[in-house]
Amino acid sequence: MNAFSPPRAQHGTLGSGVILLFFGAVWWLVGAIALGEAVVLVAGLAAVVALSVLAVRRLDNIGGREAYERAAPAYRTANAAQAAGIAAVVAVCVATGGQQWIPALVTVVVGAHFFPLVRPFGRPEYRWTGALLIALGLAGCVTALAGAEVTTVLTLSGLGSATILWGTTAWHVVGGAPDASAAPHERETAG
Repeated sequence: MNAFSPPRAQHGTLGSGVILLFFGAVWWLVGAIALGEAVVLVAGLAAVVALSVLAVRRLDNIGGREAYERAAPAYRTANAAQAAGIAAVVAVCVATGGQQWIPALVTVVVGAHFFPLVRPFGRPEYRWTGALLIALGLAGCVTALAGAEVTTVLTLSGLGSATILWGTTAWHVVGGAPDASAAPHERETAG
């Protein structure tokens, strides 16, 4: 392979990349609004546009539908558990007057929901995505425990979560994700 030729497109990563970009954009929006800096909002918009262009050019959905159908039960269960966890966090924090804990604990819940998706989707990188989100959420908990206001924890959780989710898409774009959906004969000839 020529040093200037791009690596092979990562099969089946387009759907994941788009979902991660979308939710990263939501997290970034929350963090940037909490921070109150327009330049941060614009920087995030530029990052998501750039990553979106790269994702559409470099990722494909070969095998994506089959992977989703195979993983659908685990996907539904993980997302239902995530929704229930987020609802519980919000309910408990509001009832106890601990709103500053909500962004950090939601980040932990979102991070945890990635682990049951590793095997059904064949995406081992979801382990570090989940672990980094949980670590970020725990850092947010420490920040809340230190007496930070909710806007500070929102900024940390929002901007940090977006960066982690976009980092996973970037990992796919540069070819870091294994090509688990390629046919066995394609894998043999590629190696």
